[in-house]
Amino acid sequence: MALDDRHVLTCAHVVSAGGETASPGTEPTWPVLVDLVGQAVSRTVPARVMPGCWWPPTDDGRGDITLLELAEPVPQGPFAPLRRMRRTWDRRVIMYGFPETLEHGVFVEARLTGRSGAGRERIQMVSATTGPQVSQGFSGAAVVDADTGHVVGMVVSTYQDGDRDVVGGAEPGSGLSWMIPVETILSRLSWIRDQVPGESSVDLSFRSVEDTPADPRVARQLVDFFGRELPGNVLVIVIDHRDSGVAAAVRQAAVLSSRELRPPTDPHQDVVAPPIGSIDLAVDAADRSTKDVSQRIADWAGAADAATTAPDSDRVIETAPRSIIINNIDEAAEPETLLTEVVLPLVDQAPTRDLRMLLTFRGESIRLRTTLLASRVAGLQTAEEAVRRASRRAMAVVADVPRLQPVATELRIQLTKLRAAAATTDGDTLAALLASTERATDRALRRAESVRREIVAREDLWSELRGRLGAYLAMAVQHGFSEDAVLGTSYRRAYELLMAAPCDLVVTEVAVRQYAEAVAQRVGGQPGGSGS
Repeated sequence: MALDDRHVLTCAHVVSAGGETASPGTEPTWPVLVDLVGQAVSRTVPARVMPGCWWPPTDDGRGDITLLELAEPVPQGPFAPLRRMRRTWDRRVIMYGFPETLEHGVFVEARLTGRSGAGRERIQMVSATTGPQVSQGFSGAAVVDADTGHVVGMVVSTYQDGDRDVVGGAEPGSGLSWMIPVETILSRLSWIRDQVPGESSVDLSFRSVEDTPADPRVARQLVDFFGRELPGNVLVIVIDHRDSGVAAAVRQAAVLSSRELRPPTDPHQDVVAPPIGSIDLAVDAADRSTKDVSQRIADWAGAADAATTAPDSDRVIETAPRSIIINNIDEAAEPETLLTEVVLPLVDQAPTRDLRMLLTFRGESIRLRTTLLASRVAGLQTAEEAVRRASRRAMAVVADVPRLQPVATELRIQLTKLRAAAATTDGDTLAALLASTERATDRALRRAESVRREIVAREDLWSELRGRLGAYLAMAVQHGFSEDAVLGTSYRRAYELLMAAPCDLVVTEVAVRQYAEAVAQRVGGQPGGSGS
């Protein structure tokens, strides 16, 4: 794809395939011939690999990126409008490639399904198995966001079952292919970073290099937290001062989790850093207004492109990233307002949306953190009440409903004691008590959400069993087995178990399955089939 009138981005293996050496890792010294399509007159222009812009594919599937410089400028576009990508799940994209069997090329539509590959450097795509699919001849093609028209990546590889030609949709194929996202491209070709509009997902202040090494304990804690190995949705850390080891660990986590900023390393090198892509956004609140921070989060999510009249804080809530660092909250221009209008609404969502939020304070900030804690305890009380209502409702239908031991009242009392002790307790002791209460509140919120989900799952299973039993009864009637004695006995047993209050789901599920299998056997089909 052409980035401007002199530079073309493509896969390294595409250049190697047409070169004068069998080694794909050798940087080409020969002229590379580039076919210009989409121009008024199609033609071929020689090019060379830009110095320092050759990243051949590695054995574990990284790299495969290169930048070419044309010997003469392209008189006109179109040029690829590269953009960093925010949301990767279920995003609709379009590609245009030139498989061998189609001289004039073909469009393929696909959906992004998430990060994959070594170092999570690539994004998997899935296209319909009965239509045109990505195949050989698409490598290096632009992957265009169907909603915005922005180029969010480059096709790098595909997967096909056997040697069938699936481009024209004559036979179903796997529909699987992979792209290199713009962020990964920028990590290799920092030369073009200034040409890509928008900000990186990591604020500039996180990238400053300090002599202080990262605190290994905090570094490991952040790896576990953002890697979702450590229980908890909200982690509060006091970094003390900019040059501390704790501050260095926070900066290291932000930078090394970024596809764009993490330097290419030996895959066997032991780097204490969260998985690539595990931190969606790292924002430094120091000296910034609440509106600035809110806008930063909204811009990251692409909310600024949407036609909306919602206030900034509402857009943040609707489009918040699933994992975020908000650094130096107490150093913000309006720390209380930032806490109330931006941080607390996100914190309230953390358990139900399973967000990961790292909130850092330069100082102990007892007052701000106590306000944050009070909001979380209030949220816990609401969550526990919701679980109690769900439990009472479910107990009328199913057996073995999980119970929740409420702790919100106990934590509220602890919070009152903390506030009362603020004037008489030394700072270190008070900070330790506050940190302990913060952790206990986070655990309680996660436990409440876990129990609520388990209750909902048991109710859903009961409803699913009821629907399945009714569906197979209808199948039996349709095929003339409404008076079948054996089926009738099996149905009545399953129905009575289902309607017993409370219903034993384990026993009932077996009975429903036995009835379904009996019906399927009678009509000559398989469970779930309609027979013939």
